Amino acid sequence: MIELEVQKASSEEVYEILTTLVVPRPIAWVSSISEEGVFNLAPFSFFNLVCDDPPILIISISNRDDGSLKDTVRNILNTKEFIVNIPSEDLIHELLMSSEDFPPHVNEFEITGLDWELGRMVKVPRVKRAKAWLECILFKHEELFDYHLIFGRVLFIGAFSLDYSELRPIGRVKGGFCKVFKE
Repeated sequence: MIELEVQKASSEEVYEILTTLVVPRPIAWVSSISEEGVFNLAPFSFFNLVCDDPPILIISISNRDDGSLKDTVRNILNTKEFIVNIPSEDLIHELLMSSEDFPPHVNEFEITGLDWELGRMVKVPRVKRAKAWLECILFKHEELFDYHLIFGRVLFIGAFSLDYSELRPIGRVKGGFCKVFKE
């Protein structure tokens, strides 16, 4: 049996337990663009829908270890636009590559070799191989401890199918991935 008084535990212990229990966590593979025009692509598994009318989603993004903003947060705050690409099983390798902490001048689309195309309603690139994506504008930004809560208003939904056997979406479970399927 596990019993944990959160205030007496390390942040690593709390993280391990929460990411084991709160499953599966969907992955927001966020594409954004800097003011200088550099494309950015990074995955975040603290993500979900907030409401559907109007459609609003939330992504929680921590600061870097040195306390500075991650590129995704800075880009969204500056341009007010982003796309949540829904990753599928066939994109795990590229997703992991894009999760590295690259400097702001690095284009993760180039690093991963992924083709892109601009969104329909935002001037942000999306992962061309993504089978589903949500084009968003910044609705609200809140700071919570060392995290940035990005609320996005969904303007456009793209999906090649709504059949899970075709979408093959993935989520996070603790340190690994899980498949989403329908019986």
